[in-house]
Amino acid sequence: MNVIDSLFWRVVDELRQKGYEMIQSPYPEDEIFFEAPRNSGYDLIRLYRKDVNFRQEIVRDIQEQTYRMNQLREAMRKRSLHLLQLQFTADYPVDDWEDINGHPHKEQKVTITPVLVNREALQHDVNELQKWLNTSLAVDVEQAKEDTAEDAVQLKMNVLQAFDDQEKQRERERAVFQNGRPIFTYMLIAVQVVMFLLLELSGGSTNTATLTAFGAKSNGLILEGEWWRLITPMFLHIGLTHLLFNTFALWSVGAAVERIYGSGRFLLIYLISGIFGSIASFVFNTAIAAGASGAIFGCLGALLYLAISNRKLFFRTMGTNIIVIILINLGIGFTVSGIDNAGHLGGLVGGFLAALAVRLPKQTQPVKMLIASLLLLLIGGFGLYTGLHSDEQKEAAATSEAASLFDEKKYSEASKRLEEYVQQKDASAEALHIYALSEAQLGHLDKAIQLMQKSLEKDPNEPNKLYHLSLLYAEKGDTAKAEERIEEALKQDPQNDQFLKLKQYIKNTQTR
Repeated sequence: MNVIDSLFWRVVDELRQKGYEMIQSPYPEDEIFFEAPRNSGYDLIRLYRKDVNFRQEIVRDIQEQTYRMNQLREAMRKRSLHLLQLQFTADYPVDDWEDINGHPHKEQKVTITPVLVNREALQHDVNELQKWLNTSLAVDVEQAKEDTAEDAVQLKMNVLQAFDDQEKQRERERAVFQNGRPIFTYMLIAVQVVMFLLLELSGGSTNTATLTAFGAKSNGLILEGEWWRLITPMFLHIGLTHLLFNTFALWSVGAAVERIYGSGRFLLIYLISGIFGSIASFVFNTAIAAGASGAIFGCLGALLYLAISNRKLFFRTMGTNIIVIILINLGIGFTVSGIDNAGHLGGLVGGFLAALAVRLPKQTQPVKMLIASLLLLLIGGFGLYTGLHSDEQKEAAATSEAASLFDEKKYSEASKRLEEYVQQKDASAEALHIYALSEAQLGHLDKAIQLMQKSLEKDPNEPNKLYHLSLLYAEKGDTAKAEERIEEALKQDPQNDQFLKLKQYIKNTQTR
C-alpha cells in the first residue's frame, strides 16, 4: 500500500508545484480536484486514492461523479463539463474492466474519462499519466517504492500543509480586493452620463462653444484666471464614442482601484490624476480638451504602484493585462491624431504619485507619504508655472481662442485677440494664418495677403495656406497671382476638390 499511497501524493504535489489550481479543499483527504489547463481538453482533473476489486465499483463511482459534476456544471452555468478521473489503486479489478479504462463516459452534458493507476505497472502508469495530463511529471518512482508507511503519511501531511498555505495566500490576495466597494466609480459614471446629456441638449458635445461654456479645458481662459477648468474637463466628453470608451474604462479599471485602495483613497487618486492630466494638457496641448482619460490613466498609475509594493500579487492577478492596456492606449495616443496624449501621461504620473501618497490600506509609512505629497505639489506647481509664464503657451492659447472666435464669425474679436502676437518677429505660422483670415473677413485684403505670405514663409509646405492666399488674390482681382498660388497648392494635394473648384473659378474669371 505504501507505494501507491506515496505515488498518489507525489503526483498531487507535482501538479501543485506546476501551478495547477486546486478548486476543492481535500475533503475527503484522498480526493483532490484540480482545474485543468486550457490545452488539456478537460475542465477538471480528479485524483482519487481508493482500491477497487470489481468493475462495478468503478461504474458506481462514475455514476456518483456524473451526478456531482452535473450539479457543479449547473452552478457554474457551463454548457458541458469534462472530468479526467485518475484513480490510484493497489490492484486492478479481478473481473473485466479494460473497456472502461481511458474511455469517455458521457451522460447528459457531463463527460467522465476514468483512468486506473496500479502499483504493479508503476513506471508504465506514470508514463500513461503524463500522456493523459499532457505534461511531464518529475515523479521519483524508485523512491516511491522505497517509502515506508510513515514516509507516505509524512508526505501526505506535507502536501496538505502546502495546500493550506496556498489557500491562506489566496485569502490574503482576495483581501486586497475587498477594501472598498465601487460606490464612487458608479457615481462618477453617472455624473459623466448626465453631463453628456446636458451637453447634447445645450448645443452638442462636439460643439466648441458648448464645451467651453460647460468647463472644457481652454488654455486662454485658464490664463485669464479660470483655474477650475483644470478640474471640470474630467467630467465632460466629446462625442458618444469618447463617452462610451471612457465609461467602460472607468467601470473596469476604476472599480478595481476602488476595491484595492478603498473609496476615499480612490476618489483622491481619481481627482488628483484628472487635475494632473489637465495640467499636462495645459502645458503641452493648446486645443480645447475634455474627458476622463487623464483620471483613468491615473487609476492605471495606481495599479502600477501596486506592482512596486506587491510585485508577486500584481503579476499573479492583473499585471500583464494592465501593462498591455497602458501600452495600447499610449500607442493609440501617439499614432492617432486628436488624442491628448499629454493628458494621458500627466494622469498616469499623477495617479502613481497619488497612490504613493495615500498608500494601500494598512500601509503606514509617514515619511514616504510626505515625500510623495511634496512631489505632487512640486510637479503640479512647476507644470502650472510653466504653462502660466510661457510666452509660446500664451500665443498658442490666443491662437486657439482666435480660431474659435473665427469659427463663430466674430472676426473683429479674433483679430484683436492676436494683434499683439503677430507684431512680433517670432509669431507662429498658425497665429499669422488666423489673423490673416480675420483681417480678410474685415475687408483688409492687402494686409491679409501680406500676413498670409509671412505665414507661408514660416510653413511653406501647407497647401491650405496657399489656397487661402490664392483666394485672397482672386478676391482682390489679381487672377494671375491667384492662379500661380492655386497651382502650387495642387502640386501638394492634386485631388483636393476645393482646390480644383477654385482653379476653375479663376479660369472662368479670366475668360470673362
